[in-house]
Amino acid sequence: MATVTHNGGSRVTTRQKCYDVLRRMLICGQIAPGSRLPEIEWSERLDVHRGAVREAMVLLEHDGLLRAGEKGGFFAPLLGDFEIEEIIEARSVLETGALKLIAQRKLAKEAFQPMLELCETMQRLHDADIELGFCEADFMFHQALVALSGNSRLIQMHSHSAQLIFNLSVVDTLDVIRQKRSATLTDHREIAGMVVSGDIPSATMRLENHLETACKEFL
Repeated sequence: MATVTHNGGSRVTTRQKCYDVLRRMLICGQIAPGSRLPEIEWSERLDVHRGAVREAMVLLEHDGLLRAGEKGGFFAPLLGDFEIEEIIEARSVLETGALKLIAQRKLAKEAFQPMLELCETMQRLHDADIELGFCEADFMFHQALVALSGNSRLIQMHSHSAQLIFNLSVVDTLDVIRQKRSATLTDHREIAGMVVSGDIPSATMRLENHLETACKEFL
């Protein structure tokens, strides 16, 4: 197993690796709600020192993506652990704020390519009925949108803000799931197109409606 040296940079890097992996799995519903995350087990799975896993889990608790048990340990949250409306409101403020900054930057067309490519990735995953992959690409689209702002503080705030965990919604039929995926993809394509064309007011309105729809699905 790889060990963490006393070097501060190595410890931060290892902790960040644990944080990134666990956060992505939690957000994309790859860890069952309510399940415990044993530190020893995850240190072995991630091939890192137990201390780095513990530090990452403390950060994830701070972000609202894990909850601490009364008798110790960390657990994946249940739907009731989230204030859905507050999360959506926070995301709306951050992401629409990013749009305002994007408008000021006068970016070259090439800068939008990662965001546009994620739409194509979502299309392929939707066609293949790969739900978890689609959810992860959905999350990455919003990250790519905020990254275009060029504001490192805003990007960090968005990255560490509590996100919706996709598999906490009510159980839907496959047809309903496909309809929701299709609607999400349509929203993303429209938002991306408006951003690329410089129509920030329309992109802002579309993004707000998109997030409001996501909120209603969880309430």
